[in-house]
Amino acid sequence: MSPAQKPKTSAKGLETRDRIVDVAVRFIARNGARGTSLADIAAEAGVSQTGLLYHFRSKEALLNAVMDRHLAFSEQWLWGDGPDPGIKIVDIIAKHMASWPSQHDGKVASLLGMNTVVLGENVSPDTDLHPRLVDGYRTTIDRVTATLRSAQERGEMHDDIDPQLKAMEIIAFCYGLEAAWLVDPTIPVAAAAAQWAAQQTRQLATGSATS
Repeated sequence: MSPAQKPKTSAKGLETRDRIVDVAVRFIARNGARGTSLADIAAEAGVSQTGLLYHFRSKEALLNAVMDRHLAFSEQWLWGDGPDPGIKIVDIIAKHMASWPSQHDGKVASLLGMNTVVLGENVSPDTDLHPRLVDGYRTTIDRVTATLRSAQERGEMHDDIDPQLKAMEIIAFCYGLEAAWLVDPTIPVAAAAAQWAAQQTRQLATGSATS
């Protein structure tokens, strides 16, 4: 069957898939993937387990769909302003983090919590999602490194700063503040992120970048 002949998923089918993923994100954030069964997810989503398996043929397939949801979320805020923000990447991150407090009981907190839990469950190389998580981390580091290197080439960032090491530092800050906020949503996350971004800009920027 050619691509043009493949049956399209109906609007109802897409809505059901989205609902299943929504439930899976919430349950995994709360109980972990290992502590969440397909039966639990199906019951909460209002479908039979057979119906769930129609859309996702295995738990691994559903977990990958959940991770796809987080990836799309990250892509939208990190690269939504363009593929090469240069040192402005730190301002983009701070702006995103400032939006968290108003969304702690919503989808953003569930997505961040789910990702943190999945990372914890898959630190061992022999776990199912470990290769995907490693690939995702390396891809993000490579992309942040590339935009910082471009900033150096444009004369916006000091030449004595290693773009890759700085990219690793930036992502480590993101992971750390995410975890802290999930544990205690009352922390001044917006102020902390803004101060961090200002410090990073002072460290990174040449005179031409701020003029």
